[in-house]
Amino acid sequence: MRKYLLSILFCVLLLPPAVQAKTKYVIDYFKIMVRSQPGAEYKIIDQLPSNEKVRTVQVQGNWVKIAFKGNRTGWVLQQYLTAELPKGIRIADLEKKVIEQEKKIQSLDEENFSLKKKNVEVGQSINALSSENQSLKEEPFRILLLLAGGGIFLIGCITTLILQSMGRKKRGSGLTFDRGIGP
Repeated sequence: MRKYLLSILFCVLLLPPAVQAKTKYVIDYFKIMVRSQPGAEYKIIDQLPSNEKVRTVQVQGNWVKIAFKGNRTGWVLQQYLTAELPKGIRIADLEKKVIEQEKKIQSLDEENFSLKKKNVEVGQSINALSSENQSLKEEPFRILLLLAGGGIFLIGCITTLILQSMGRKKRGSGLTFDRGIGP
């Protein structure tokens, strides 16, 4: 029984530890050899370029069994894999973001220019409206002056008529027309 337990324990220890599938990348500036089994002596079944995305399936010593290009599997040295996003991919992503930000900046500059132009137009409109408002404020005073002037003129006309009519009655010497000609 003891031998039986020891043999089971020995088999369990020899089994590779279960590795949770993690996304890894081939490190920068390499083409790594994918082998059929864990070891440099085994057949090369493929080559993976830098930045290639792979999925770890199993770890055995310095070797990692990976899944790549769909359902294919093979073994690579662990030192050629990294969990970090490779610099090439990060740089490409950052360059895309820079281009997007430059487009946003250009769009905002255009919008800023348009808003400044509208601001100038609104300022001119405000100045015109302020001038018109001032003119309208002065309008009642002008109308009042016009009415006062008209009233004074009318009073002057009425006074003249009254004075003329009074002057005719006092003097009695005005032009008279006879009814006939002769003595």
